Amino acid sequence: MTKQRFWERWLKGETKESLIEWLESQGVEIQMCVKKLTLKQIQWMTFEEDYAFFWATLDKKYTGLPVDLRLDEIGSLRKPKYLHYSEPLLTFQNHYDNKAHFDVLPMSISKNPQVLEDEEFIKIKSEDVEAVRRFVVQHHDLLMKHWRQEITTMELHEILKKEAEQDEALEKLVAEIRENMRIVKEKWKI
Repeated sequence: MTKQRFWERWLKGETKESLIEWLESQGVEIQMCVKKLTLKQIQWMTFEEDYAFFWATLDKKYTGLPVDLRLDEIGSLRKPKYLHYSEPLLTFQNHYDNKAHFDVLPMSISKNPQVLEDEEFIKIKSEDVEAVRRFVVQHHDLLMKHWRQEITTMELHEILKKEAEQDEALEKLVAEIRENMRIVKEKWKI
């Protein structure tokens, strides 16, 4: 999503509800607190890239991770003066329940991703943080394409979904091969 696309939508006379609906259709997770804002406040948050915090959720059921990830929809379009948000990063849940929380941990999107928070604030298991780190390493190029606005959140979802289906098919094939090997060993007493 780009600022220009937001402005184009706004200039066509959007209502609060239609703007929220459109943002959600773009993969932007809208929290309840945002829905309580006025149309003008939502437009301000939407158009002012420096202050907008729009994050697209990658649900744990699609990633296979124990927590949800959130990707910055504005990504590389953020102005460099906001250093924390001008570097490639994602956030992930710092808890295990399914409620919408603002308790998230930032992680750099890099070949060697780092949690950008002190260890004392991490509430989830270290192996789950490591799982997120491995996910970022495995999908680094894809996440960077999203960060640079080369692919949309919906395209990213589709690619990850296709990869998950391929992984599932491969696991099924490996299980079948192992079962066939077991049968051959039993039959030939190997």
